[in-house]
Amino acid sequence: MVNPTRTTRFRFWLWLIRTIGIIVPRRLRADWRREWEAELRHREELLAQWDRLDWRRKLDLLGRSTSAFWDALWLQPKRLEDEMFQDLRYGARMLLKTPGFTLIAVFTLALGVGANTAIFSVVNAVLLKALPFHDPDRIVMLWTDHPALNLGFHELPPAPVDLPEWRRDAKSFEQIAAIRPRATDLSEWSDPERVGGVQVTANFFSLLGAQPMLGRVFSVGEEQPGQDKVAVISHDLWQRHFGGDPAIIGKLITVNQGRRTVIGVMPPRFNFPRGAEMPAAYSLMPQTDVWLPYAESAEYWQRGVIREYIAIGRTRREVSLAQAQDEMSAIARHQAEVSPFDHEGWTVHLRPLARQVAGQTRPILFVLFGAVGFVLLIACVNVANLLLCRSAARQKEMAVRAALGAGWGRIIRQLLTESVLLSAAGGAVGLLIGAWGVRVILALSPPNIARLDETTLDGHVLLFTVFVSLATGVLFGLAPAWRASRINLSGALNVGGRSGVGEGRRRTHSILVVAEVALAVALLAGAGLMTQSLLRLQAVDPGFKPQRVAAFDVGLHGDKYSSGAHIRKFYRETRERLSKLPDIREAAAISSLPLGGQEKVQMVRVEGQPPPSNDQTPNAETRIITPGYFDAIGVRLLQGRDFTGHDTEEQLQVCIINETTARYYLHGADPIGKRLKLGIDEKTPWVTVVGVVQDVRGYALEAPPRPQVYRPVEQDTENEMTFVVRAEATPAALLERAVRAEMKSIDPSLPPANFRTMEGLVSAALARPRFGAILLGLFAGAALLLTVVGLYGVVAYTVSRRTHEIGVRIALGASRRNVLALVIRQGMAPAVIGLAVGALCALALTRSLATQLYGVKPTDLPTFVCVSLILLLAALAACWLPARRAARVDPMIALRRD
Repeated sequence: MVNPTRTTRFRFWLWLIRTIGIIVPRRLRADWRREWEAELRHREELLAQWDRLDWRRKLDLLGRSTSAFWDALWLQPKRLEDEMFQDLRYGARMLLKTPGFTLIAVFTLALGVGANTAIFSVVNAVLLKALPFHDPDRIVMLWTDHPALNLGFHELPPAPVDLPEWRRDAKSFEQIAAIRPRATDLSEWSDPERVGGVQVTANFFSLLGAQPMLGRVFSVGEEQPGQDKVAVISHDLWQRHFGGDPAIIGKLITVNQGRRTVIGVMPPRFNFPRGAEMPAAYSLMPQTDVWLPYAESAEYWQRGVIREYIAIGRTRREVSLAQAQDEMSAIARHQAEVSPFDHEGWTVHLRPLARQVAGQTRPILFVLFGAVGFVLLIACVNVANLLLCRSAARQKEMAVRAALGAGWGRIIRQLLTESVLLSAAGGAVGLLIGAWGVRVILALSPPNIARLDETTLDGHVLLFTVFVSLATGVLFGLAPAWRASRINLSGALNVGGRSGVGEGRRRTHSILVVAEVALAVALLAGAGLMTQSLLRLQAVDPGFKPQRVAAFDVGLHGDKYSSGAHIRKFYRETRERLSKLPDIREAAAISSLPLGGQEKVQMVRVEGQPPPSNDQTPNAETRIITPGYFDAIGVRLLQGRDFTGHDTEEQLQVCIINETTARYYLHGADPIGKRLKLGIDEKTPWVTVVGVVQDVRGYALEAPPRPQVYRPVEQDTENEMTFVVRAEATPAALLERAVRAEMKSIDPSLPPANFRTMEGLVSAALARPRFGAILLGLFAGAALLLTVVGLYGVVAYTVSRRTHEIGVRIALGASRRNVLALVIRQGMAPAVIGLAVGALCALALTRSLATQLYGVKPTDLPTFVCVSLILLLAALAACWLPARRAARVDPMIALRRD
């Protein structure tokens, strides 16, 4: 045996020859090379001797000779490595010899891998990537809910009194902070700008573990009213409007017409909370640029009725989410016992911040991720069928290899190597398709998906693509490799034998066809249901006419608008001046726009009816409007009258209700003249119903109309309103310029913020279901195409291998119609079985879409029937072309073929 020291020496000399070969004389290099080659031949002979020994002899030899151990340890991996490179080289040559097959297989795999890469990039950014906060798994949102309110969402804010009580009694939390959204207008420039702003308690930043890049954050003393007014700004705002000036700390800026001192600048990408991360009812801007201290008096934190802030907490390290939830539930029950007027019926539920940020996007992303997984499986089945067909043509080659001594494991390894090469090429092309697919997804995605802007092809996505590529290479290569290794040498090497399709191979093809058809049925059923849901949602009447209507927000703050009289005067004058602009038919204002997300809900009491029980609290969405609003937005007045300029504070307190309010709370009685009380304060005046309007979808298109009560702005003043203007035929861009110019002449410090059209608002309400339906439809279309191509390939291959048999049938009297029917029947049989299996699978899988559907059930029979018909027709078309070719076979030519 060879000494290991000598082996090491030879390795060193080989490295030396390659490194300084120019210096060493050519003759000496040739001698060294001959000696090295001789050594390698000697090692190969030793390895062959080692393989022939039985296990007892090997153990005995290893026990007596250390050099034998080293030879066995070094030579076996060396031989495997050589064989692996040999397999790679041979596999690459074989794939290059059949470029058509290779291109089809690579493109098929690239389609599946690319779709998975694109969707995983989104899933990774939105769901998997850790939030940019310290220990984010311990940060939770604290929401309250009252089941009797039946608002359609369950993320309701706590009462002001809850925050000090929770901080005192909840031992599961290190910190609890409050966030209150606030419209923020910056007036530092000639054109004021509305930016995202929130008020936060002083511990907000420390709870998130966020440190300012410049300056400092709020102190506890700055939560008190009357203290110096300060602000913290975002890095983006600092760069965008202050040019990254490091001397920004200590400078004064104008916020909501008041002067504030900038005390800190947050680091890049810190802009929490954002609109997409929180429920739409809180009307947060797409990103937060200004943080203000939550400065309120001690009396404010003792109120138990008004609910307007968001609570966020950090649990202790040793406390689980379930333990914290149990404690908060106990505190809620105790509050209901101590203060039933404010807290009876209210519950507290915790939600991890990561789940809150993902919001309603989680279900549809998981559905899409499962859909692209099905597409990848169908692609694998197609390539497996291609490899089975290819392996049939290589039977003699495999037989020769087996006859020369190659074992079944060696053959399987060779074929799996070719499969992995195909999958690697498909993965490389799929990565390019995935990069393009990410751009398509971002272009189609709605604006209210949090963290979607962070989608990139990072290291995690690359690792996922590599893993998927290798896994698919093994997955689709196993069946063909196993089938090719089971070779009948006598049959394969028989030159005069006929080449047909064996029963086992035909059965394998059929099983694969059944699998891909079943997967395609499940995908098509899901896409059909989502499309049906989208079409029905698009047909929903929002209750108003959005055509040629634009809207913009206005917030009245500062000393100039400190009294209700000044605010009412502003709305009157602004409405009159906007209505006089050319091509504007009507202008008006409302406190919360339909489909805008923000809702103000108040309890409703009807005069003459007994007080409701606490578990059946009647409530309604309340909106403050100016006269002319219903005409401006296109809401029909069904009964009574509209508000007029005479409905002032000194006159009779009036309101207008919608159909649902009249039906639910007045039970069919004539509503005109009825009196309602809004809120739970007994001092609130009774208001008289003077009109009834049609129902308007206030919260969302998919949510049924809720009771709504409208109040005139002259009697119920509101600081922040949305103006709506109805134009005759003016384009939105021209209308916006005219409105901005007029608003600047009215008050240069008030920016008309968030200018949008009502048609755009309705389209935005459909954005999320449209996003899911389009992507799922694209994936289902890809699955259908791959399935049809796969079925066509199998039938065409079967026909080509059975040409001799078909010629015999025709020669013996079979008509061409019989041959056509035979091929179609045998090709459609696995498709029909796959259709039945897929329908059963789809019935189970589509239940996961229940929360994403509107107006259609997951088991909708017409959808399943349409999907089945589409797939049957596609399968029939895939079988028809090879069947026609089989029916046209010339028996004389077919009988002369081997």
